[in-house]
Amino acid sequence: MISHSQIYRARAALATHYYADQADDYYSREGGAASWQGEGAQRLGAVGKIDPARLKAMLQGDFGRGIAAGRSIRKDAKARAALDLTFGAPKSITLQALIGGDERLIQANDKAVAAALAYVEQHLTLGRHKENGKSRIEHTGNLIIAKFRHETARPTEGAAPDPHLHVHAVLMNLTQRADGSWVALSNEKIFQLLRVTDSIYQAELERNVRALGYGVRHEKSHIELAHISREKIEFFSKRSAGITAELSARGTSREEAPHALRQGITLAHRQAKTQELSRTELHRQWRDAATTIGMQFDHARQQADIQPTQNMKQSSDLVAQASLNWAIQHLAERESVMPLADLLQNAVRHAGGHTDITAIQAAIQGRVESGALIREAPHYCSTQDRMALPMTRAGWATEVIRLRGLAQGSALQLVDQAITEGRLLMESPRYATRQAYEAESRILAADQAGRSAWQTTIADTSVESSLDTRLTPGQREAVMLITTDVDQVAGIQGLAGTGKSFALQNAQAILQQQRHTMTALAPYGNMVRNLREDGIPANTIASVLAASDKRPFINTLGPKAVVVIDEAGVVPIRQMDKLLALIQPTGAKVVLLGDTAQTKAVEAGRAFAMLQENGMKTVLMADIQRQRSERLRQAVQLAAEGQASRSLPLLDQVLTIPDQFTADEHGHKSRDSSARYEAIAQAYVQLPPADQAGTIVVTGTNASREAINARIHTLLGLKNKGHQCQLLARHDTTRAERSVARYYAVGDIVVPERDYQCGLKRGGLYRVIDSTRHDRITVEPIRPGPSPTQPVEIIPKTMSKLSVYRLNRAELSVGDHVRITRNDAHNDLVNGQLAKVATIDASSITIETHGRHVQLPTDRPLNMDYAYTTTAHSAQGLTCDRVLYNAESFSRTTAQDTYYVSISRERHEVIVFTDDAKKLPERVDQMTYKGLAHDLQAVAPEDLTHGQNEQDPLALRAESELEVG
Repeated sequence: MISHSQIYRARAALATHYYADQADDYYSREGGAASWQGEGAQRLGAVGKIDPARLKAMLQGDFGRGIAAGRSIRKDAKARAALDLTFGAPKSITLQALIGGDERLIQANDKAVAAALAYVEQHLTLGRHKENGKSRIEHTGNLIIAKFRHETARPTEGAAPDPHLHVHAVLMNLTQRADGSWVALSNEKIFQLLRVTDSIYQAELERNVRALGYGVRHEKSHIELAHISREKIEFFSKRSAGITAELSARGTSREEAPHALRQGITLAHRQAKTQELSRTELHRQWRDAATTIGMQFDHARQQADIQPTQNMKQSSDLVAQASLNWAIQHLAERESVMPLADLLQNAVRHAGGHTDITAIQAAIQGRVESGALIREAPHYCSTQDRMALPMTRAGWATEVIRLRGLAQGSALQLVDQAITEGRLLMESPRYATRQAYEAESRILAADQAGRSAWQTTIADTSVESSLDTRLTPGQREAVMLITTDVDQVAGIQGLAGTGKSFALQNAQAILQQQRHTMTALAPYGNMVRNLREDGIPANTIASVLAASDKRPFINTLGPKAVVVIDEAGVVPIRQMDKLLALIQPTGAKVVLLGDTAQTKAVEAGRAFAMLQENGMKTVLMADIQRQRSERLRQAVQLAAEGQASRSLPLLDQVLTIPDQFTADEHGHKSRDSSARYEAIAQAYVQLPPADQAGTIVVTGTNASREAINARIHTLLGLKNKGHQCQLLARHDTTRAERSVARYYAVGDIVVPERDYQCGLKRGGLYRVIDSTRHDRITVEPIRPGPSPTQPVEIIPKTMSKLSVYRLNRAELSVGDHVRITRNDAHNDLVNGQLAKVATIDASSITIETHGRHVQLPTDRPLNMDYAYTTTAHSAQGLTCDRVLYNAESFSRTTAQDTYYVSISRERHEVIVFTDDAKKLPERVDQMTYKGLAHDLQAVAPEDLTHGQNEQDPLALRAESELEVG
């Protein structure tokens, strides 16, 4: 894993002392633990072993040979001296290397670090300088890197440090241009593509470890040696265990907690490295501890010596193609538009060291040439004006023509010159699949074919006489569109709180009078329940599409049927394509009802918005009724129109509760948001019980949701008054991940959505107990009682209907408000349904919901969670009296659409809690982009030379070979 921090000149002496602290490490005494890397270092004569005095001078801006920080580099003490990229080896490799004594693993890790840094140097190294006040960027391809290998973690209080093999790569803030001048290093691309670099490190490490004969298993985004269990790893992670415990106390975990929270707690647990024990004595203690818990290092080494891996012999090109296939399937499920960096990162990650990034780049280029992938024409961003949108070469030429009135040839020549000089910098390209483009095209074609194609017999005059007089103008238009408009596919853009349910009920009554029918489809079970309570027959979209026999549904349709697709804005391209193909041939009318300004589909594409953008007949319901005050109605209206920052002053309160910050030895700051979570929880519990029932807390992330929920449970006085229960939380995985054994971790809970011949039963719970084989996992059923269980080995790629969950533990007490998190047909419970705990004991829990009581056993995990706090995505469709909104100015989950959803749920009051009210307006104006394959400008013939570097697509080089005219 790679972490990063900045080093400042003011801390040069302290940083030098810290990095040189490995001199007495057990395996570093023979030298080689501190070394230079990089072409820039060689040009300065910095080779071999690192002299601490020279390192300190460089960090202070003196690079020797008469070279000092250039005129474009700040000289003050707060100036950037270097960037520290820290490569942390997986813990099991640390243990086998440092305690087990296999020094080959240390070299394997060193080689993986060197390979990752070589990629950074070759592809991501940019130099920034100013000429005549204008910023210019040049790809330099040379770095000055000081590498320091350390073997210990910082100790916990009162304990010796744990083993922790890691390498600090210190990238000096200096690089050399082609003209020989030295300029400041630009870190932007290094940060943007850090995940690609980390994938290269992990893949190279896996390759090197397998070459030594070790078996590996995959845990999340890294590997571990197969013969060292997670329990033994945790034994040697005392500091890590303390951090995990504190995260758990805050209601979150390492996987779910945001980076800032993890980093803040890590720094709080950090102490200076102790020198009280010699490295020899420390190493002896580690060996004794390993013997005590029964670790078998020698046996593993013998196995390593006699069992070379067979997978390394596979063709690199075939592996590259297969890995790219998987990466495309994984990414395309969620996004139609895929940045090159994401393709590379996921393909390299999946390859596991059996190929390299060059082969994967070649595979991508091959897909473009075959037409399987659509590549966006090269876009260039201005290094002078960061606000300017990236444009193609032709686009920039058009802008030059507009501003200067030049001929096209002259304009293109100026653009090419700007590219050559680094004033225009090529963006990393984006891709889409041909399948995505074709699915979008079918949806658009369905709309076109349906224009004036619905053979309605309902007259406008008969409808107008039946309209409810309480309808708003927007509702009246919606009812007329549903009942009389002749387009077979049509839309209703309904803003939040405009009374969509009332309009649908009125339309249904009119259709029934005219001997027509209305049915509805919705994305989620709670939406279906609401529609049914309004008297409208409804089903989930998934249930209709997944049915093996679709005739019962089709038989209810025909030319006199209207199908309403509710919350159409969250229906992805994949489902919309299938729905229109299923419904349109029956002659039924399809009405899409939703709001493009609210949260988008989890899966790829923006089908509802695309249809509106391409001319689908759409009426607007904009008469907001939910908010009882004119002030709040205006705030919601502004948010719906994309003017979120203007709506903020109209809200009831915006309370600023700053986060707490801590800094490490390099001055890197991390935040702790617990004070704001406490304030939100306090605000909730101080409400009268009746008001609490009409209040929801809305936040952006699952980690903050869990933390606030846990705190509310405590402040309500319910802690230690109930029973600890196992709760299931769905793993956010794609179908591609669920098809591959390596993406399952021991402890995951697998739930089949159908029966399988291997013995897995639909709805059963199975715990993963082994995932070390490349194509299969071993699971055991979770059964109540003492009866023995029989493990089952399954091959995930042959099982397309699996859901994956993780287990959480939480206390449930009488009076707790809970939310159901999975459909349960047997007990008539749907995902998202709210309930209250009525009784609970060691064997069962009884919940009250919709006036009835449901008893569930507690000797197996429950699909349930606290309901006090919800994310903005889950809040869509809810109505309440009051909203308490956690709007974090630093979080990507705070954006225009999530803000709009969050402030539009309430009738009476919305209170915003933020870390920084000054930064919040800019944050809530950020738009969430949900791409389409049709959004990409395909590569134009004149751009084939200018935009593609087949061997080096991430080089971002200034392309001097550009043609003119």
